[in-house]
Amino acid sequence: MAKREPNPRGTGDQLRAQLVAAASELLLSPQSVALPSLRAVARACDVSPAAVYLHFDSQKALIDAVIDTQLASLGEAVGAAPEHPDGAIVAFGLAYAHWALEHPGAYQLLFESADRLGMGEGDHHASGDELIADATALLTATTTTTEPRRLALSLWSALHGVVSLRLHKPHMDWEVPLDEEIRWVVLRLQ
Repeated sequence: MAKREPNPRGTGDQLRAQLVAAASELLLSPQSVALPSLRAVARACDVSPAAVYLHFDSQKALIDAVIDTQLASLGEAVGAAPEHPDGAIVAFGLAYAHWALEHPGAYQLLFESADRLGMGEGDHHASGDELIADATALLTATTTTTEPRRLALSLWSALHGVVSLRLHKPHMDWEVPLDEEIRWVVLRLQ
């Protein structure tokens, strides 16, 4: 690895972004090993461990920053879903599934790693509350359901099942393309 040039004084935000990017690279590769230490992240950025503490007071704070970054990426993808002839709910489901399969490490970090990260009940990252709120609002606006939150939870469960299985069973013959499967599942739930 090439020797890293120090950032000019007053550009701490640049180092913070580099630290998050380095931690992301280490965290977003699907793995069963321990979470990267702050020292490992510092090494990846070619800075001293003390430099990490200028931006993050703990390993959990740095991991939270990675999780926040990935949740924002998923939220942007779902929020920018192109219109679909079968409606906004299908567009939501397709955007969710495509993001997940294009970012498998990030998806696993967000929705399949809570126990590994020591995230418990009540942790804002563990619940997916923003995703459920977005789906609930979309269902309220586009369907006649009297239980939009319950339907949103069922929708997320179904989407998660499709995505998780496709991530963990990539060589299985799924018989139908992803878009067709998501469309079929979503339309059956409405």
